[in-house]
Amino acid sequence: MKFFYFLARKINYTFSLVFITVMGGWIAGVFGYFIGTAFLVSRDDVLLDYMIKWLPWSVALVAVHHYIEFGLLSGIKIPAFYRALRTVNNNIMGDEINPAISDGDMRQLYAAVSELPLYNMIAAVYHAVLAEVFLVLFIYIDMKTSAMFDLDAFKQLIKISGVAVMVLWILYGMSTYLLTEIITGRERATCYNELRRRGIMVNPRVLIGINFKFSFFVILMMLTLVTFAALIQKGMYFHEFDITTMVAYFVVSVLTAVLLMMVNTTSMLRVLNDMKRFSIAVAGGGQHKFEVLSLDREFSVIEFGLMKMAQEIDEHRKNMEIKVEQRTMELQSALSDLKERDDLIQKQLDIAGTIQRGILPGKIDDWNELKFSVRYIAMEKIGGDFYDIFQLKGNKLGLLVADVSGHGIPAALVTTMAKISFGNACLKYDSPRRIFQDVNQSLLDHVKTQDYLTCFFLAVDEEYNIWYSNASHQKAILLRRDEGKVELLDTNGLFIGAIEEARDTYEEKSVKLNYNDRIVLYTDGISEAVDEQRREYSLERLTDAVRKYRQLTLEDFTSAIIDDVQRYVGNTPVEDDITLVVLELARDEAIDIIKSSKKLVNDGKYYEAIDYLERGLKLYPKNRKLIYNLAKTYFRINNFSRAVESINEYLQYDTRNKYAYYIAGAAHYQMLDYQRSIEMLDEALRIDQNFVNALYAQGMAYKKQGVKADAIRCFERVVNLDAENRMAEYELSELRKVS
Repeated sequence: MKFFYFLARKINYTFSLVFITVMGGWIAGVFGYFIGTAFLVSRDDVLLDYMIKWLPWSVALVAVHHYIEFGLLSGIKIPAFYRALRTVNNNIMGDEINPAISDGDMRQLYAAVSELPLYNMIAAVYHAVLAEVFLVLFIYIDMKTSAMFDLDAFKQLIKISGVAVMVLWILYGMSTYLLTEIITGRERATCYNELRRRGIMVNPRVLIGINFKFSFFVILMMLTLVTFAALIQKGMYFHEFDITTMVAYFVVSVLTAVLLMMVNTTSMLRVLNDMKRFSIAVAGGGQHKFEVLSLDREFSVIEFGLMKMAQEIDEHRKNMEIKVEQRTMELQSALSDLKERDDLIQKQLDIAGTIQRGILPGKIDDWNELKFSVRYIAMEKIGGDFYDIFQLKGNKLGLLVADVSGHGIPAALVTTMAKISFGNACLKYDSPRRIFQDVNQSLLDHVKTQDYLTCFFLAVDEEYNIWYSNASHQKAILLRRDEGKVELLDTNGLFIGAIEEARDTYEEKSVKLNYNDRIVLYTDGISEAVDEQRREYSLERLTDAVRKYRQLTLEDFTSAIIDDVQRYVGNTPVEDDITLVVLELARDEAIDIIKSSKKLVNDGKYYEAIDYLERGLKLYPKNRKLIYNLAKTYFRINNFSRAVESINEYLQYDTRNKYAYYIAGAAHYQMLDYQRSIEMLDEALRIDQNFVNALYAQGMAYKKQGVKADAIRCFERVVNLDAENRMAEYELSELRKVS
């Protein structure tokens, strides 16, 4: 196939196809000669010399015509003869399909690629007949010009040619069809998958059935046996056996049958294996595309049924997600109603619990190709578990899971203080070990109780290298999903906030994530959960569950682990908070485009980056990451109206990104639309009330509007959150002078 695609890139697709399949004509021609001579009870020695002399010229002449007909001379502006062939060559470059092709042209391309086996088979039969005509003509002219014309020999030639042509119709035509079908299978599947991706559902194209192919092999076997018998009968008639001819025929016939059977079997096995892979992908919730597509009627019916099944399963999954969200909202509403009936103490606890839950990020948005799934179950209204996500230096992402000793109000206070300390440390460091050291000292300085916390912190960069540290927390589980292997991630390190000497105990290790790998972070509410006999769930049982449910989608995987713990516990009351955070490295269709655009931005090539992103959006028009990066790049070149337009489109898909609202607010500010700027920045602060950049920008907008009180309020909050912010201090001093 490498040689095929090499020719397709250098010349064109249809020529490379014909170049490969025409080679089968030589074997078919030899086979036809044996059959043609076997049924004539006469010697063919005279003709053999003529055939050896003129057969190569005849075949070469029609082969060149065949090549030109299918586009050999396209390099000098002489295209393939037929419209369908030109459609293929104009839209398939080597092994890649034109990404900018319209829907209508894609339909035509799929039809043309699907009919290539039929086009090539008809062309092969036609050229086989033409080769026989040229052979007879050349031998006739040779006999005439050499004054050695033998009418009986010429009649014998006509009979041999007639039988050979009939054999070539069957053998060469069918072998060409089989080879063309297997070679073009990948491109047929690619075209069909693209039609499905664009929402165009069509029935797979069909040319013949499997029974027709097997009938061909039955005919081939009968021809082989009858011809062999005719050769023996001919030898008996002349009382001599040409062993060389018999052996040659035997080798050619066996080689032909084996070759064609291998081609046909390979084609069927590829289709069956692809159906198996497709079914497994559908069952696992992964991307389901066909890699090859059959033209056999029986297989096409099954393939279309599998695609309809996949479509219905996808719809079912989407409906289930909607129902889960609806049930979750109903449960939250019911809990809110019950809280209102509590006494004053319960109301105070509710408020405290709400504040504590407010510091948790809830749903964690995707980052590059990392996806996150979270389950948090508190034993009481105020729990001791917490998790968080941080943007670190060097464009790294930090993920934290922690467990505070104790429960109730003291644990909630330590949780709040720990969140602030981790937030401050993550502004300064990107090393988990250094972050632990900083937070340990901060808690010792400000928390005077005996409470402490265990933590597991990991940092990940854009190449998906992981650095991690463990402060006496549960070991993290790394699932190599494709291999079905589990690794435990752990380091030395004492509790955080217990003793100052703990800073010297923290270690840091690293690991590399591969695609489909998952990391499972959890608290001891899972591993130390007990059943009615007080037997712990244990790390071993958790790792078994991770292996068992590894083929599930990320959200189903997380739910399955929680369900497994709850089934084990049964009716035993929950004794500790449960937190489960799972991250997965899953390939994103547009991540390479985004990375390339970021490199262009870093090199100062903003307009090239915009062009690159816009071309990416033509391929993936609803990819929110592409839209978000396009908005940021427009903002960099001061095209604020286009930045706002792109952000508004992005917000149709994701309303939880505070930075998107911040970009929109800043853009409106630059466009002198201060009221709209304030509204967008309010949305950013609704997500993160301590978002310093948004507070400062909102203060500037209020200042431009002349609303000094609100401007002062914003700048004061900035200074309280970031004491080193000199710009906010300057604005405060200027506003207070005027007041």
